[in-house]
Amino acid sequence: MNSDLNNFFKEEQKHVFEPGPYFTQRVMAQLASAKEQLTPSVWDVLPSAIRPIMAVALVVLFGVLAVQILVPVEPVRGAIEAYNRQDLSPSEQLLLVDAPSPEGAEIEEILILEPMQ
Repeated sequence: MNSDLNNFFKEEQKHVFEPGPYFTQRVMAQLASAKEQLTPSVWDVLPSAIRPIMAVALVVLFGVLAVQILVPVEPVRGAIEAYNRQDLSPSEQLLLVDAPSPEGAEIEEILILEPMQ
């Protein structure tokens, strides 16, 4: 009776732990497909000493870009405006150019001193 149980357990052990005839081919095929799927990232290519420096540089770069995008830039007066200023009277300049709004007395002075055409 003991030998029958022993034989039964040995047969069952072979079914559970012993792989099939094409086991190695399947494993090698899975490894080959896994290598093709894995592409190295930027962090895998860089040496470990450079990674913190690169990370800080990227954070600073993105910070500067965020500030540039979020903070509006004042327009600069260009050559065309400088050229047109020669032909404009002070009252026309006051109307056309986005200058800081002058006081009431300055507006009166510009309007009174300029000859009407």
